[in-house]
Amino acid sequence: MKELDNAPLDGFALKLDRVSLKDQAADLLRESIISGKVEPGSKLVERKVAEMLGISRAPARDALMQLEAEGLIVSKPDARYVINLTEQDIDQMHQVRLVLERLAVDLAAQNTNPANQEHQLAALRQMEAAVANEDHGAFARADLQGHTLIWQQANNQHLEKSLLSMMGPIFMFMANAAEFYDWRETLELHRDMVCWINAGERARACQSIERHMENSRQRALGVLKSRK
Repeated sequence: MKELDNAPLDGFALKLDRVSLKDQAADLLRESIISGKVEPGSKLVERKVAEMLGISRAPARDALMQLEAEGLIVSKPDARYVINLTEQDIDQMHQVRLVLERLAVDLAAQNTNPANQEHQLAALRQMEAAVANEDHGAFARADLQGHTLIWQQANNQHLEKSLLSMMGPIFMFMANAAEFYDWRETLELHRDMVCWINAGERARACQSIERHMENSRQRALGVLKSRK
């Protein structure tokens, strides 16, 4: 059997470097898109992305492919572009998200325990602080963290992966329309949902997420209509 100590490791180092650069590049691009620094509809040319990030084209290409898998970027014949959501996109995404979120909330309510309850309350406190400070970016991050905790508490990795794949476009939209959102209303909806999950009340938790998702859909559609 070939000993690992005697095998050349240069190739492994290169692969690790590339993976690390890809992850860093994907994180930077994701944050830039979600925060609105890179606007919806922007053209993303591989060469220019590599130059902007100061990396070679290979990890830049890998990062773009990662964000495409997350739904933040779409490929067209000439290049990749940051998504630009339509009313149909909003409706269809919320149809799917409602089904997945309802399942996640139902499972999370069955898995409640003191540790999970404290994690949920901690996320709520972050949302409350963001509202008090009128920090919309912090609120969006805390909101996503709160939902992510619910998905993790559901203890179904396939469900969690499916939901995560949808969050990029939705929270990008939220971040780019912060002035149109009633963050206190969103906070109250999230607080109600956490209350019933922590109480293990499955039916009421599901009713709560249904209200939450319909509110989210209506707000998103309202933003699109106001921009026409």
